[in-house]
Amino acid sequence: MTNAHDTFTQQLGPAGGGNAMGHVDRDLIVASETNPRKHFDAVKLQELADSIEETEVHTPILLRPLPERRLQAEIARANAEKRRVPLYELVAGERRWRGTCMTSKTQIPAMIRELTDVQALEIQIIENLQREDVSELEEAEGFQTLMEQGKLNADQVGAKIKKSRAYVYGRLKVLDLCEAGRTAMRAGTIDFSKALLAARIPSEKLQMEAIAYMTRLDYRDRLPGYRDCAEYVQREFMLRLDKARFTITDASLLPKAGSCSDCSKRTGANPEQFKDVDSADVCTDRLCFEEKTQAHIAQQVAAAREKGQTVIVGEEAEELAGQQGYNDKMVGYRRLDTAEDSPTNEPLRKIIGKQMEAEGILPVKIESRRNKGELLDALPNDVVLRLLKTVEGQADASAKVSKEVIAFAENKKAKAAAKAEGKYEQAWRNQLRDRTWEAIIEGNLDEAFNLDVHRYLVRGAVSSLSTADAEAVAAILGLGKVGGVSALHQFAKDTPAPHLLHLLCVMQRDASANYYGYGREKNEGLMLVARAAFGPHLQTVIKEEKHAAAVLHLPKPVPAATDAPEGDLPLTPAARDSAGGKEGKAKKQKGPAARAAGGVGKLDAAAATAGIATALQALSGEPEPGAAVAAQGDEAGPVAAEAAQAPVPLVKLKRSKLAAPAADTPASKLQAASADDGQDSADATPGAAASKPLTPETRADAVGKKVRVLSTVSKKLRTWIGEEGKAIALMGDCAVLVEFPAAPRCKPQTKSFDYSELEVIE
Repeated sequence: MTNAHDTFTQQLGPAGGGNAMGHVDRDLIVASETNPRKHFDAVKLQELADSIEETEVHTPILLRPLPERRLQAEIARANAEKRRVPLYELVAGERRWRGTCMTSKTQIPAMIRELTDVQALEIQIIENLQREDVSELEEAEGFQTLMEQGKLNADQVGAKIKKSRAYVYGRLKVLDLCEAGRTAMRAGTIDFSKALLAARIPSEKLQMEAIAYMTRLDYRDRLPGYRDCAEYVQREFMLRLDKARFTITDASLLPKAGSCSDCSKRTGANPEQFKDVDSADVCTDRLCFEEKTQAHIAQQVAAAREKGQTVIVGEEAEELAGQQGYNDKMVGYRRLDTAEDSPTNEPLRKIIGKQMEAEGILPVKIESRRNKGELLDALPNDVVLRLLKTVEGQADASAKVSKEVIAFAENKKAKAAAKAEGKYEQAWRNQLRDRTWEAIIEGNLDEAFNLDVHRYLVRGAVSSLSTADAEAVAAILGLGKVGGVSALHQFAKDTPAPHLLHLLCVMQRDASANYYGYGREKNEGLMLVARAAFGPHLQTVIKEEKHAAAVLHLPKPVPAATDAPEGDLPLTPAARDSAGGKEGKAKKQKGPAARAAGGVGKLDAAAATAGIATALQALSGEPEPGAAVAAQGDEAGPVAAEAAQAPVPLVKLKRSKLAAPAADTPASKLQAASADDGQDSADATPGAAASKPLTPETRADAVGKKVRVLSTVSKKLRTWIGEEGKAIALMGDCAVLVEFPAAPRCKPQTKSFDYSELEVIE
């Protein structure tokens, strides 16, 4: 049996060729010094050894007599190790031989042939290349050995292994990789494609930089991908020759490098290897490029100094850059050929160039911080300012000057005039502010804080609201949802009571359940206004509103299930039979309290009082067992009387929502009775006062009269159904502001409704 990773020796000559075929003692064999395969997987080798132990080696290995040049060394080594002198050198099948040495087998089948060094090497390389798991690096090393030892070219090597010339050269390129790169490749840290990127860099030092980047893990413990590596290599180690400061055809600039046009390290010299680079004029040797740049700078410096110019390069030039990292501005100097350092849109040279020539002033040459090899012409700041004043004077004296000088002089005058105008405009406003403040503190503050000022402030408050908050306020005021934001802004300009709108904006802005005050009271604005409205009763109002919201939004409690017989269960008082007060079969409950006995649709005063008392006890957290019993027929009277003595809310508003009970309680039936299936409360109550729904024509006449909220209100206002108040103002085209009475010493509540949601009580 052979292992999946084992290989077969290819046909090595005429059939039957060779000197001998048989079993050879394994200790008479030594490994070849030229075998290209250097690394063997220990786990897979052990698997092969286990297979050999069971079934022997079925494919013979290839041997040749030990060459004379190795004989003396092997004899000495055998004597030192006290073993037999080997007679054969292994040519092919080293993995099978190593596996046999790990077993109890002493012999291995072998073919013995007379082979020269070149023949043996060719056999080894070709067999190694035909392995399934051969790596690209092993291929490249094999190709190189064949070409060097066998005196073959790439075409001949390709013909022997049935591969193209391009394939052979593609593999050979990886041999330009430094030893650290080869080690990373063998370890699998970088693959062949990334290795080729690094191998294209001529300098070993720069290759090490590239390999360090390719093997560096990110914060997720991942290696960079091929595209990232390719971009990094092009960005850091490849330089476009068309952007070089030196003349790329000048072979004398750096004699050892010669002309860039003829350089083998230019991408155009080997386009097959640089298919991913979009230009043929790219230098792959950054160090050589930098050397040429420095040589070019040296030439420029020498030429400038011959003319008597000052030249600043290197560290001195870096010091002049200061903190202006995004451009080439310099500390203490102004560049002559860029508008960034000029007072106009024209470079300084066009403004002061002729004056420089007239005075014999030469520019200072300063190395660019961004473009190495470029020397920028500049002058000290004091020299530039003096020259600008000179040409400005020439323009004022109507001397014959250039259009750039005239433009500079006019621009300077315009800037001075604009600066003076700006100071004037700000100065009189500041003085008016100071004088007004003096008048206010000496006079009447209330007169200064008038209606128009408050409207101005409330417009700012409206503008500070988010779109959602502005639409919510507009809905409260009955201004409509469509165009609510613009309607609210218009209302802020026209309202006769901007202080009330301001309070509403403050509450809306701070009413979010997700409000965070950053060290201040949560919902501070809402609580400040509510505290002013309700005073010491605020906490009671909050409890009532929390209860009403819980009834509307929180899930109803589900009774605990039990397997006990229904007849054995203790029943709640609310579930007892109303006729005899005896325990009977419990009815299904829809709320925490029991239904009223007999399914009565409307309640008498005692039952209603008992239901309200139950709701209030639920608010305060104190159970009232007798309150639910009040709903039972023969016990209703005494329990209701007792419940009437229960504490009531301190804030007694005429709103069902403030005392909203749980579903199916007597109080909830009282509330339901007030809005029977959408019918007006006045229609369902005997003896109620005559009422008349509002219309667009009668809306204005309702101001000052008593009104009632109809059941047609929107979902947000349904808790106001049946409430009665006084219409106090018209708001917008459709809304009416209604004032509802409150507890003593508390401010009335106001709410805005559409006219169609109200009726006038005659």
